[in-house]
This record gives sequence, C-alpha cells and structure tokens, in this order.
Amino acid sequence: MLLPFFGQEERAFWSADTNAFDKYKHSGPGYFELAESMDDADVAVLPGTWHRYLQDGTTKVALRFAQKAAEAGKRIVVFHERDYDFKFPAPNALLFTPTIEKDRQPNEFGLPAWIPDHTNGPAPLRQKHERPSIGFCGQVKRPTAKTRLVQFARTSLPHFSELRMAGYSASLKENFQYKFLRGRAIQTLLDHPGVDTNFVLHGDFFAGADQKSTDGEKNVARQSALETFLSNLAGSDYSLCVRGIGNYSLRFYEIMAAGRPPLFLDTNCILPYDFLLDWQKELVWVPLSEHHRAGQILADHHAGLSAEQFVDQQRRAREIWEDWLSPDGYFRNFYRHFRPQ
Repeated sequence: MLLPFFGQEERAFWSADTNAFDKYKHSGPGYFELAESMDDADVAVLPGTWHRYLQDGTTKVALRFAQKAAEAGKRIVVFHERDYDFKFPAPNALLFTPTIEKDRQPNEFGLPAWIPDHTNGPAPLRQKHERPSIGFCGQVKRPTAKTRLVQFARTSLPHFSELRMAGYSASLKENFQYKFLRGRAIQTLLDHPGVDTNFVLHGDFFAGADQKSTDGEKNVARQSALETFLSNLAGSDYSLCVRGIGNYSLRFYEIMAAGRPPLFLDTNCILPYDFLLDWQKELVWVPLSEHHRAGQILADHHAGLSAEQFVDQQRRAREIWEDWLSPDGYFRNFYRHFRPQ
C-alpha cells in the first residue's frame, strides 16, 4: 500500500523483479494521500506486514503504533501475507490477510496474493467443446508414514496442534486436516468419465527449482516451471484451485489473471471483496461438503453454458483480476472497506 510513497516492499521470489506493482506504483498517489501527521490522517498503516514483526520479535513496536493510533481516534490498517492465521490483538485494527482458518472477525478482510501479470494479458480465448478440460500444474504430495504421523499430531494432539509465535497464533488443526486435499481432488477428477484432465504433477514445490545448487540454476528452473504452468493454463478450459498450507491459493490469482475460470474447492476460504462480489457465482464453486462431486459439478456447469457464455466467463475472470485482485485494482477499491455496507 505504501509502495508509491517509499518505493520498497517486502519481497517474495514470485513477485520480486517482476511487473507485479508497476501500474500501482504510478497510480497509487491518485488513490491515497500521505498525511503529514497522525491527526491529519483518516487511517494509520502499519508499515511492515504483521508476520515481519512476529518473526523479528518486535511485536511491541507494532502494538505501540496501534495504541498511538487509538489515542488519536484512528483505525490501523494491518497487512499479513503468510500461510498461518495470525491475529492482530488491537480493537482498532483492520486486518487484511489471505488466510483465515476459523473464527473470522468483522475486522478481518481478504487480501490477494501479489502475483505478476506473467504474460501482460490473458491467455488466448478458448472455444467451447462438448467435454470440459481441466488443467493443473503443480505440487501434489503423496501420503507417507511420516506425513501421516505429522498430520495426526497436528490435528489430534493438543501439544502439537498449536503454532506458537508470540502468542498470536491460531490452531494448526485446520491447516493440516487438508494436507492431502489436492491429491484427492486430482484423483476425483481423473475418475470422472465426463471430464478431460490435463495434469502436470510435481513432487516438490515449484518443480524442485529451489533445490538447485546455485542462484542461476534456480532462476532457470523457476522460469522453466513457470512456462510449463502457463502453457497448462492456456491449454485448458478450466484450472483446478485447491488451498495449500494456508487457507488460500496463490494459484487462484494466477488463474484469474490468465483469464481461466477456476474450479474452486472451498475450504471456508476468505476472498477479497467478498462483501461486494458474489464469489460463488463468479467461480465454478465446489462447496466444502461436495468435494467428492467436483467432477460432476464441473461437467454440469460446462454443459449449461452456451458457446458465447463459455467465452464470456474467460473474459470475466480476467476482468475481475484487473479490477479487484491486481495490486492496482485492489487498492483502487480499497476505500470501500471503510464505507458502510
């Protein structure tokens, strides 16, 4: 949010040195004005993500800032961009996060994953065929004795089901109960006779790119993995979207940017602007209780579309990303969080 004013952000490898923030850097001063003092501001903004303060052991600094804002009668905007559901314990805080596992509070709102526009535009439009094709390119973990043991400990043993970082964490039980959901979803779709699958499955994150020995080798491997991923998106009618460790999917935002409708397996997720957008109508939505029917839900959705509607849903996915989920679109609409609903 502060990038147009200070020119720096907390960097992640998927957005570092990319075009992710280029547009927002230029347009941001048209959306926000940096006040001279707390008294002149409408809201205060914590300048680092909440996870950074937790990780660095400087939570007292963040909480003192929140207290100063409260004394000035201001709310504080807090961003959290990590997999685990960490709460910010200040009554005047608005927390923007990609992941809520449980007990969502009225002051907690969805935050997109900041992904670059990999191809500077959507993938080429596809025309409708009788059978839907569903793509997926990514990591799928196979259960082993060790991973099953970890899952049991995290979901069933109280001592191991809490992640303690400065006392602000939520339970890990919800995270780990979905550890193998992606693999089950893949199998469900493979088993459905009315769906064509286009799956590229890896055993490691980013196709093992981070296991390369030098930075140069890592960059080459990451680029190769990205090209395979984008090719899979372009060559499929729909793309499977399932949560990872956190209760969100970075892949979801890449799918939307590419102009492909996601087959979205809901796990009580939080999505940006869900107080304005009806996500269940915008996506091919698979409710938590119907994950086993994902293939049939996709087949039924596809069968109910005309050729024109099939093309329109691709345009709509890209439109939503540009207007609501890209850094520029998200912050252009950010004021809506502060208006009565």
